[in-house]
Amino acid sequence: MKQVGILPKRRDAWRGVGLLAAAAGLCGVLMLLPQRAGASGGVSSLEALRLPAGAVRERIADRMWLHGMPAQVWVFDVPQRPSDFAKALAAQQPALADLHVLPGQLILSGRVGNDRWVAQMERAGVDRTVGSLSAIRVRAAPSAQLPGWLPKGARVRSDVAVMESGVKVSDRIWQYAVPPQKLAELLDAGLRRAGWVLQDDGAGHWWVRERERMKLWLVSVDGGSGLRALGWAP
Repeated sequence: MKQVGILPKRRDAWRGVGLLAAAAGLCGVLMLLPQRAGASGGVSSLEALRLPAGAVRERIADRMWLHGMPAQVWVFDVPQRPSDFAKALAAQQPALADLHVLPGQLILSGRVGNDRWVAQMERAGVDRTVGSLSAIRVRAAPSAQLPGWLPKGARVRSDVAVMESGVKVSDRIWQYAVPPQKLAELLDAGLRRAGWVLQDDGAGHWWVRERERMKLWLVSVDGGSGLRALGWAP
């Protein structure tokens, strides 16, 4: 794997990367779930969902975007089996009617108003379930745009961003038909035209533009290239 950049050594940046990891799987899940009309009635917000006694939940990130669409994600740990917890959620919001059983994971989804709700859960022991509750504003105009330095021909594979403590951390993946060596040349030229400067801190390279920082990876994929960009911006 070829690297173009390195992660900045900042505690808030590393926390942002952890939040991205907690949310990135939703991009793939959304592509698999059917799009159906929502049901009426039931609770209208994730905060209003009642969890069983002894449950713990926490909202991750101040703000979040999946493919440019505003989202909120809560993680939870509840003292119930996944099947029982899924029934309890569906009873509170009938729109959670689409059930998907994957290896080691159970997923409920449905549309509530303008949001797409997704409940991902897995067993974490006897009568214990962990997972996440998400609401994605699917009808909002996506704010994500291809950066100006990105070479033409990109196919978007994943686009996740979180805002935490005033720092926006993004994790984006694109795929190209051209091989990594050619793409690296196009990237270098595009980044420099856009005002990015390559720096070396002794442990590796990363790109800087004013207060923004970015690390890039290139890898060969199906005769072409995969490009991943981790970015930080205040």
